[in-house]
Amino acid sequence: MFWKLLRKSARYLVGIVFIASGFLKGVDPIGTSLKVKEYFHAFLGMDPGHWALWLGIALCVVEFLTGVCILKVIKFRFFSGVALLMCLFFAGVTLYSAYTGKVADCGCFGDVIHLDPWPSFYKNIVLLALTVFLYSQRRRARPVANSFWEWAFLVGYAALIIGVSVYSMRNLPPADLSDFRPGRDLFSGDSTSRVKYKTEILYSKNGVTKKFNLNNLPDTSWTYVETISTVVEGSEKVASKMPFLLKDGYGEDVTQQVLKSEEPLVFVSFYDAAGITEEDLGKLKNLGDSLNSPGSTGLLDAFSSANLDAKVYVLSALTPEETMASLKPISDAIEKEDISDVFSSSYGERNLPFRIVYGDFKTIVTFNRSNGGATYVKQGLIVHKWSAARYSNKRIADAISKNPTALMAGTEERSRLFLIVSLAIIVGMVLIVRIISKALYKTVKRTVERIEEIGE
Repeated sequence: MFWKLLRKSARYLVGIVFIASGFLKGVDPIGTSLKVKEYFHAFLGMDPGHWALWLGIALCVVEFLTGVCILKVIKFRFFSGVALLMCLFFAGVTLYSAYTGKVADCGCFGDVIHLDPWPSFYKNIVLLALTVFLYSQRRRARPVANSFWEWAFLVGYAALIIGVSVYSMRNLPPADLSDFRPGRDLFSGDSTSRVKYKTEILYSKNGVTKKFNLNNLPDTSWTYVETISTVVEGSEKVASKMPFLLKDGYGEDVTQQVLKSEEPLVFVSFYDAAGITEEDLGKLKNLGDSLNSPGSTGLLDAFSSANLDAKVYVLSALTPEETMASLKPISDAIEKEDISDVFSSSYGERNLPFRIVYGDFKTIVTFNRSNGGATYVKQGLIVHKWSAARYSNKRIADAISKNPTALMAGTEERSRLFLIVSLAIIVGMVLIVRIISKALYKTVKRTVERIEEIGE
C-alpha cells in the first residue's frame, strides 16, 4: 500500500510539473526561442538562428507529452525513461549555470515563474530522484488503453500543444507575463541609470565574423548577423529585469525624451527584416498617416477629442541602415504622393509619417513578441498590445479612446485566468480521461477473456 501511494504521488508530481513546464513555454514560443538562443550562446558559443524557434517548440511538445503520459500512464515505460533523461540533462545544465553564472534565469516555466540557477538545480534534483523511482517501478505500471488508443491520445495531446504554440506565434501569447506586460510602468522599478549596456553588432564577411558598434558600422559588403547587448555597469539581478532603453540612430539615449510625452505613444516593433511583409508596411504607413498627419481625414476624425492625437514610433532592433532599407517602400510611396505634412526622424530619414527609435534585440522581442506588432503606451505605462496580424487603425483608435487603467486591468485579469483555467482543465481532463479509459480497458479486457474461455 505504501509503495502504491508513493508511486501515485511521484507520478502526479512529475506529471503536473512537466505539463506545466511544457504548456507555459508552449504558450510563448517566441520567448522560449530567446531562452534557447541564450543557452546556445552560453554553452556552445553559437547562434541557432531561426532553428531556435522550432527547437523550443519541440522541447515544449516533448515536455508536455511526457507529463501527460506519466500522469495518464500511457506508454509509461518509454516516457518514464524520457523523463529521467530530461531531468539528468536539466540538472547538469542548471548546475553548470549556477557555477558559471552564464544564464541568470533558467526559463523552466517561461515568464510565469522565474528561478535562479541554484533553486532551479535543487528543483531538478528533486525531480530527478522522483523520475529515478518511477523508472525503477516502470514494470508495475498498468496500461489504461490498448496501443491504438494510446497513439490516438498522443497525437491528440501533441496537436493541442502545437496548436497553442502556432496560435501564439501568429497572435500574441494569450497570457502575457513578461517583463513588459500591460500595466508595467516603464519609468519605475529598475531605473535605466542603475544598469548600463554595451551594444555590439555582429557582421560577417568571407566566413569571418566581427563586432561593430553603432558609431562604427561596416560597409554594405558585410552581412548583418545579430545585435548583442552586455551589462557593463550595474547588477545582473537588476539587468535581468530588463529596463527599457531607447536610442536614436546615432546611438544617443532618448528614453526619457520619448516616454515623457503627454500624448499616447504607439510603438511598432521591428526585429526581423525578413519577416516584415508588404502588408505590414502598408498598415504601418496607414497608421502613421492617421495618427501623425494633422490634416488627414482618417479613422481618428470620427473622434473629436484632442487626446486621441498620438505619436507613432518604429521600435527597431535592426541597424539604422537595415531599418531604412526595410522602410524604403513607404518613403518611396509617400514621395510619389507628394505629401508635405510628414516629418524627418532622428537619423535624417525623410518622408516617413513616424519616428524611429532603436533598442536591444531581446528587449524589443520581449516588449512585443510579434514582429511588426503594435504596443500602446500612455505616460510610461504599457496599456495594450496587438500582433502584426491583429492591429488596425480602428482597434488602436478604440483603445486610445478608452480608460487606460481599465484596459490594463482587463488584460492582466485575462492573462491570469487563462493560465489558471487552462492548466486546471488540462490536468483535470487528463485525470478524468485516465479514469474512464482505465475502466473501459478493464471491462473490454474481461469481456474478451470471458469470450475466449467460452470458446475453449
